[in-house]
Amino acid sequence: MKVMAVSCSPSVGGRTAAALRAVLDGAASVGAGTELVQLAEHKDPAEVVARMADADAFVFGAPMYRASYASPFKALLDVTPRGEYGTEEAPLTARAVAIVATAGSDHHFLGLQAMRGVLVDFFAAHVVSPGLYLNADSYTPDQTLTADTAGSARTQGIALVELARAIASSEGLRNVTPNA
Repeated sequence: MKVMAVSCSPSVGGRTAAALRAVLDGAASVGAGTELVQLAEHKDPAEVVARMADADAFVFGAPMYRASYASPFKALLDVTPRGEYGTEEAPLTARAVAIVATAGSDHHFLGLQAMRGVLVDFFAAHVVSPGLYLNADSYTPDQTLTADTAGSARTQGIALVELARAIASSEGLRNVTPNA
């Protein structure tokens, strides 16, 4: 099983990438192969979409601004196919997904709902609940995760792999399709 994490931060590295690495550590602890992709390293988000077909599960991380996710996440979703308009490609449909939101304060936690909504309703992805919301207190002064936060991230990674395995063994979960 391969888990791809996509950092949808407008910059490379930082708190979002650190959080995604911790989720990937949890996925790896239960046998998944992992990869971290940072959108900021790619001029065209379609380059990342082309690599998504190789993954069994995904973790999307985005900083929150004004209670919504950063624009690179939207740019990625805008070019991600969902099996319509003459294409059979649908890399997110019926796949396990975990979501991570990073922010400076608790004021933006509802941004997770927007991320979850588009993944579930538009792409028919299966999203690990409740998502991981990390504010400034979730990090140490050197920008690593606190022990509690790292534990929560690890649990999300384990749950993601377990969900992906459940989907693989379920005819119903494997065959959901996006809303029209």
